[in-house]
Amino acid sequence: MSKKNRLWRGMLILCTLAMAFALLAGCSAVRGSDGITSIEQLNDPGVTIGVSSDTAEYRLVQKELPKAKIKYFREETSAYTAVSQGKIDAYVFNKLSMETAVHSGVKNVRILDESLGENNISGVAFSPVTKIPNLEEKVNTFLREIKADGTLEDMKQRWLIRHEEEMPEIPLPETSDIHLVVGTTGANMPFTYFIGTEVSGYDIELARRFAAWLGATMEFKIYDYDGIIAAAQSGSIDCIFANLFMTPERTEALRFSDPTFVGEVGVMVQDLSDSTAPETITDFSDLAGKRVSMLTGAPFEELVLSKAPDVGEFTYFNNNPDMLLALESGKTDVVLTNNAIADLAVNRNDQFVLFPQSLKDGVFGFAFPKGDPTVEDWQVAYDSIPEETKTALWEKWTGSADEAKVLPEQDWPGLNGTVEAAVCDTLEPMSYAGEGGELVGFDEEMILLMAKELDVHVEFTGMEFAAILSAVQSGKAQIGAGSIIDTEERRQTVDFVDYYPAAFVLVVRDEAAAAETEKLGFAGSLKESFEKTFIRENRWKLFLKGIGTTLLIVVLSILFGTALGFGAFMTCRNGNPVANLITRFCVWLVRGMPAVVLLMILFYIIFGNVKISGTAVAVIGFTLVFGANVFSMIRSGVGAVGNGQLEAAYSLGYTNWRAFFRIILPQAVPHFMPAYKGAVTEIIKATAIVGYVAVQDLTKMGDIVRSRTFDAFFPLIAVAVIYFIIAAVLTFFVNRAELRLDPRLRKRKQIRKEGGRK
Repeated sequence: MSKKNRLWRGMLILCTLAMAFALLAGCSAVRGSDGITSIEQLNDPGVTIGVSSDTAEYRLVQKELPKAKIKYFREETSAYTAVSQGKIDAYVFNKLSMETAVHSGVKNVRILDESLGENNISGVAFSPVTKIPNLEEKVNTFLREIKADGTLEDMKQRWLIRHEEEMPEIPLPETSDIHLVVGTTGANMPFTYFIGTEVSGYDIELARRFAAWLGATMEFKIYDYDGIIAAAQSGSIDCIFANLFMTPERTEALRFSDPTFVGEVGVMVQDLSDSTAPETITDFSDLAGKRVSMLTGAPFEELVLSKAPDVGEFTYFNNNPDMLLALESGKTDVVLTNNAIADLAVNRNDQFVLFPQSLKDGVFGFAFPKGDPTVEDWQVAYDSIPEETKTALWEKWTGSADEAKVLPEQDWPGLNGTVEAAVCDTLEPMSYAGEGGELVGFDEEMILLMAKELDVHVEFTGMEFAAILSAVQSGKAQIGAGSIIDTEERRQTVDFVDYYPAAFVLVVRDEAAAAETEKLGFAGSLKESFEKTFIRENRWKLFLKGIGTTLLIVVLSILFGTALGFGAFMTCRNGNPVANLITRFCVWLVRGMPAVVLLMILFYIIFGNVKISGTAVAVIGFTLVFGANVFSMIRSGVGAVGNGQLEAAYSLGYTNWRAFFRIILPQAVPHFMPAYKGAVTEIIKATAIVGYVAVQDLTKMGDIVRSRTFDAFFPLIAVAVIYFIIAAVLTFFVNRAELRLDPRLRKRKQIRKEGGRK
């Protein structure tokens, strides 16, 4: 590079930096140290304001804040996220809707006290081609009636002021001469939004009440705001109940009812202050509106509600690491678990603290099949263990000396046989996978002490907590263990041997400690996370073991599935009606069923009374899945080859079999190979669910490591990277096979060589 060019390059860099600093300084001047605090700050060229397209807010921003830049959003939730993350400076929308969003959990935002301008008026909009006669007149009559009797005011208080979310029972006729089709958005709290799978809200209740008043059957159709008016104009819907504001443009396109709501136009901005940081939960009254999480299969909702009836919602997790990670990252507010797991979590993570008030005492139990005659023998064996031995074991497994946490050898004769024990592998210290993947824990050693008294050997199988009782009920295991608390509900399906006092406790975040941890930054904890994930206790060996299991399942499933799919196609190729009917039914059944459900049906029902490993079941299950896909691929690929090819082969004296393999199949391969490669990648990712059938694959090993470290970053990143590598390697081999099979992709020299050999 010449001296002159270097000079120009340097000047360009300096100018760019100067512009960047000027822009940052300008933004800083606009926002201030506390962010945006008034509407005046928004009227600046350096400010970006979000609005919904074709709304009264859009015109208000143009009128009141002409210097600001405008960014359009199709729905409110994306705009809330953009404000929270600082991607836009403000969002202008109905003030009540935004206040409801903040009340429902939108973080790092606040609503300015002052409003932007005049009130917004919304009403019911009508399709100009509705087939319901005098619909506008009927809606207005209905609105006047419910306004006069106080129903409309009661609805406003419940939905808009107190933020209640319970939809009252409004019976509708099963049949009617009038069918009302209502358009709504389902994305504007508190007017129209989804609670679970049902659309709910102020406008939804209003629509249901009108349908009942009209004596009509009804249905809702969900649209974006930018499509709902077009739906009304085309007659796809009869009317719109969606807090639709009456703008001049909209009133030109549609007729509106009397007002159903009058509201202010508010401004949402990012909250940069520290004063809004939540305080640590210390009282049952603090649980109002909070998320409480527990393991799947832990039926303790009523217990929590008896202490805190205003809990917001319950969420469920398949394993302890994911649940504690959700608590650490703020995706849940409270975790319900037992005292042993809670104590360990609090000791290992400074961000966790025990909730100071107790829920209920209980007892840990070992689960046995209902009516198992050996339960009394196991209870007697447990009762014979000295109390000081039980106390010593508890201190050993809940203590900090990891080197002492090993199981005794099963050095007794075992003359009375071997029993299968299904145990959780992620619930340290009760039952978990230790160094090298060996199943250890307080539960395992207690079972071994009883087994020694009964002179039986024990074979432990690790699985998800939610699968343990299913394994016991189906007969796959004689004993179920893993921090299981004996409850009346569980006793209806299994018997228990009670073995140690337990307590139901809650774990919450220490918000002050969490704030300090966040200040350390990403780099501060990176080294420690790597050491805990891979180096400590040689945990890298767990990942290697998981890779081996995943590769075994994937490779065998691909090989057997390819053979199965190809064999099924060859059986059906010549039109055998019975073979076609059976094959198509099986393909429909396998492809229409979630893989996890298929695996659990195979493991717990079809092979319920057969001693077969989870790995074998996983291979069988994914062979069926891959085989069904291969069958469909080959059928579509062969279907793309014209019938004239087969007729030409017959005219040259080829047999049906030879014509297929020499003429049809080579031409079909290019058509289905891209789909085949995609199916290989999909089957690799799909195997991540085999932990449900007691297989310790790569994903499961990541869960196990997280259960030991209570750290998510490196275990998840490592698992993701390894899956990418496995997919890349297998795709490479498939590509090489494609080169061998597709003449168009082979080099001319290779084709000549093969032709010469013939």
